[in-house]
Amino acid sequence: MDQNIDKLGRKELEAWIKTNLNTAVHKLMDKGKIDSLVIEARPAWVLPFQILIGKIRAKDQSGDFEWFICGEVPTDYLEAAVAETPRDAARHFSMKWQLTASRYQGKDTNQDPSQIQQDEVVNNLISHSQALYTLVEDDRVWLQQINP
Repeated sequence: MDQNIDKLGRKELEAWIKTNLNTAVHKLMDKGKIDSLVIEARPAWVLPFQILIGKIRAKDQSGDFEWFICGEVPTDYLEAAVAETPRDAARHFSMKWQLTASRYQGKDTNQDPSQIQQDEVVNNLISHSQALYTLVEDDRVWLQQINP
């Protein structure tokens, strides 16, 4: 019986990975970060049902890829040169989000609706940044690698 639950859980995880890969590719294409019609995207590290860190590149590029992150965090990307491992990429995403939030934090003190919305986005970015940094610092999370 446990084997059936494991198989079901594995199938659900594979479906979650596939869905998030597709969503990330489309978001990155919409942002203009990918301009090729043929894309290679693959997971590099997964925190099941929460975070996927992967590699993406145009199919015609031989060695160049970019890191991306998606799931229950903002979909974002980094150049390959900034990180050697998924853990390093996660650390860079955390720092990037913290710096982005810092740039926008407290820019304007009037409370018009767009400012309130911007404050919510900044607070969410800070929250994601801090949570991701906590994961980066936890060796147990990275030792229990799920092979995507």
